Amino acid sequence: MSNETSRMTGPARLAACLWILLVSLCLAADRAEAANGDLLGVSDTLDSANRELIDMAEDSRDGTFWVLGANGSSVENHLIYHLSHDLNTVLGTAENPHPNGSIAESNMSLNRGIAFHDPTGNLFVLSLTGLRGEQRYEVRAVDENGNANPVFDFSIDLEGEEGASLFGLSFDIVSGQFWTLDIARDLVLRVGFDGNISRSFLLPGKISDETLIRGQGLSFDSEALLLYVSYGSILDQGASKILQLTTEGVLIDDRLSAYRTGIEIPLGQIPETDLRGITSYLVGAGQNRFAVIGGSGRIYQIEQVIPRVIPPNQLSCGLTVTSQVVLNWVNNGPGSEGAYQGAIQIVRNGVALANVEGDTTSYVDSTPINGPSTYALRAAENGAFGPVGCECMTVAGPGGVINWTAAPTGGCYDLALVPGTEKIYVTDDSAGTVSILDADLSDAGEDDFPSPWSNPGGIAFVPAIQLGFPPQLFENFIAIANTSDNRLRLASLAAPESGTTINLRFPDEVENPRIGGLTYIPSDTPSLQRFVVTERESKEIYIFRTNGNLARSCSPPSLFIDVSIGSGVSYDPLRDTFLTGFEDGVVRELYSDGPPGTCPLTAPSFEISLEAVGGGYDQDGHVGGIQISENTLLICLPGNGTIFRTLLFPFGPDFIRGDFDRNSEVDLSDAVSIARYLFLGGTPPTCMDAADSNDDGILDISDPVYLLFYLFIANSPPPPEPFPGAGNDPTFRDNLGCQE
Repeated sequence: MSNETSRMTGPARLAACLWILLVSLCLAADRAEAANGDLLGVSDTLDSANRELIDMAEDSRDGTFWVLGANGSSVENHLIYHLSHDLNTVLGTAENPHPNGSIAESNMSLNRGIAFHDPTGNLFVLSLTGLRGEQRYEVRAVDENGNANPVFDFSIDLEGEEGASLFGLSFDIVSGQFWTLDIARDLVLRVGFDGNISRSFLLPGKISDETLIRGQGLSFDSEALLLYVSYGSILDQGASKILQLTTEGVLIDDRLSAYRTGIEIPLGQIPETDLRGITSYLVGAGQNRFAVIGGSGRIYQIEQVIPRVIPPNQLSCGLTVTSQVVLNWVNNGPGSEGAYQGAIQIVRNGVALANVEGDTTSYVDSTPINGPSTYALRAAENGAFGPVGCECMTVAGPGGVINWTAAPTGGCYDLALVPGTEKIYVTDDSAGTVSILDADLSDAGEDDFPSPWSNPGGIAFVPAIQLGFPPQLFENFIAIANTSDNRLRLASLAAPESGTTINLRFPDEVENPRIGGLTYIPSDTPSLQRFVVTERESKEIYIFRTNGNLARSCSPPSLFIDVSIGSGVSYDPLRDTFLTGFEDGVVRELYSDGPPGTCPLTAPSFEISLEAVGGGYDQDGHVGGIQISENTLLICLPGNGTIFRTLLFPFGPDFIRGDFDRNSEVDLSDAVSIARYLFLGGTPPTCMDAADSNDDGILDISDPVYLLFYLFIANSPPPPEPFPGAGNDPTFRDNLGCQE
């Protein structure tokens, strides 16, 4: 006690004690009212630049924790750390029963999971160990003092399980076996002490063998006798929530799939995306929490609250080509197929949007907010709505995701669309393949197109081109670039072995050119036919004649944009422009011609952020090739091996410019309605393009003013087309749209 404190008078000391008690009670109340997914504490006890953590387990005897380092090649990463129940004190360490391994000798030891064995008090450690190319997954036991117990050791039999990548380990006290997570194939596996897999089921949400689900944390709850796994879809950069699963699974399309109980714990309050192991633990009767390891070495404590009314889960957000948002979900009520007795409320951006019947499992938001929005659901029983469940996010308007698929070979570089057949050809430079998809991004069921290169890159469809002297006509060809030099191969779609090779002649200052995206400019005039590429090192667009000679190179003027060009490029014949991907994850429209050395941004500028395709969209190299497909944009993401179809511009019906209320007349009421929508929270327009009276691509004060000038000031210009009759939007690429 300090001298200042000891000199406090009796009443003052009493008041101070009462204040401390009051604060403590308030904090306790806050804790008692903690919401599901609240971040309750962060431990940086093991945070170190020389240490990487991978998994953890609770010691059921005293509520302390055992934490495993990730890589056995260093002492700090090889140890098992014993932490206090508050995760803030190192109580000791135990030796890892696996050998350290040596990177220099290519004898790796990669720790993957740790489990506490309640019957014996032993720690079981899963590691990928052995010489490079001969590695195997082994589980070895050690007691709390670091003494190995080889009688329990076993290797996991993965024969017939090619490509497995195991993370996490948890002991199932009911079956007497272990659970682990196969993150490469999105499977939950149960393994016996004999090393055999006794149960295997797909994680929920897996839609195909190639679908990637993120997360590597797994924990068995010995109180509830249920599994918890960390989970994130392809749209998440990492795990976004923890799911509660039964240990039985359910048959779906002849495959055993994990069955969700409906309980989800959001991880959005954790300020990291690289999340590792998880463990569930009790802090009181019926009060469960989670410890989650971050890639930084910090351990996060997350609250779990199971509400009386479990909200709908498996919520997904989709987008239509008319920019309507489609929601789908699964109910968890007491009625048939999970129906609730009360209503289900749709919440958009934290505000109630609509109520639907308690057995509803889908909803269409026909008037979404342009741009990103977050949706959530909550359900009512006995008249009172419960809490909202986990959210989904989508983007309405340009850039919004319509559908996606994992690339057929797990990677992609560029893609090309063949009109007529609507087949999509996808290159994978790492696998050396050219795969074929149908227009809906499903597998075309055809053999891969033979690749002319071991590392194919940019690809473009060439409907017709004249080459050579005398000129020879080539029709229905695919041009495929080699990523390691300057060559293009023209291969016939009908007979891939026939064709020709073109050397693209880059300027001398471009040493060892690396072709990124590729597109083709067709023309009835052979001298105007062009190949267009992005070059990965110089960040320039290069335009070549069909003989390989350089016609010009260009980039946007740095005065208007200081972001470098990325990989993808696509030519739009309707507007004679390029759509080009940039390193900030934004696709911008450039004029195909301009002053020497420049491809100016179009005016008014059109650009769409790829934010909707998930985390990492703005990281260098995450976005690859792009391809215009009607009013959508196909995007290849090498960063996660996925192909997306996003909205380029909303497709919609005919409209009259300025006709806000869609009554086929443009008058004062339209100008008033636009102003009310913009400034008084009035009814939003069903046709944003109609409300854009001056067709500048933006809804603002200038639109009602423009309309008023036209209506009441002589010689003022009328609204641009379509006006006065209904028609399509001639400036469709303006970030707006029109609903039915």
